[in-house]
Amino acid sequence: MSKLIIANWKSQKNIKEAGIWLDIIKAERDSFEEGVQVVVAPPYPLLPAVAEKAEEAGIEIAVQDISPFEAGSYTGAVSAYNLSGLSVKYAIVGHSERRLYFHETHADVARKVTQAIEHGITPVVCVDHDFVYEQAAVIDEEYLEQCIIAYEPAGAIGTGLNEDIGRVRRVSKRVRDAFGDDIRMLYGGSVTEENIGEYMLVTDGALVATASLKPEQFVKLVQAVK
Repeated sequence: MSKLIIANWKSQKNIKEAGIWLDIIKAERDSFEEGVQVVVAPPYPLLPAVAEKAEEAGIEIAVQDISPFEAGSYTGAVSAYNLSGLSVKYAIVGHSERRLYFHETHADVARKVTQAIEHGITPVVCVDHDFVYEQAAVIDEEYLEQCIIAYEPAGAIGTGLNEDIGRVRRVSKRVRDAFGDDIRMLYGGSVTEENIGEYMLVTDGALVATASLKPEQFVKLVQAVK
């Protein structure tokens, strides 16, 4: 199974910077190991421009969030239906920053999972170790194994303090117990080119934020994935 490396830009970059990033990744794409799939999650305003260039660079597209509702009268929301035709393959849902700053609940995340899957988008469900089971419990059982899980310990997000590999291994077992034996799990939290190799021993990829912003740094990180 391929390793999935998702570059989460959060609310960074403009169109010009995104174009430079994509050009550099495209130029270096042949240096990546076979079986390593790069995904980029740009801010919504950049999505059409990024989608246009990503395919020729061999990059897949994710969105950083998705509405828990169908298309309709929900001002400011972006529904899964709105994304039709933009080649969006993944949707990050339940990121720790969404839970913290926007007060999203497990039920909110579960509704987003349903919306994504029913529109052909794979949800990347972010969890911390202390609520893996609670989050799984409110997702429709038929959708559990269609998710990808991203373990992002709160203490490692944006702090430079990455999680102990032993803890990641233990959480991986908890995730598979809650979501299913065949679930894919990523690690996110201060991932760098120096530490990503060990995480690949116990996960199926990584959710990368800070280290994804500078394209040269991100290239080195992806090159370190074996």
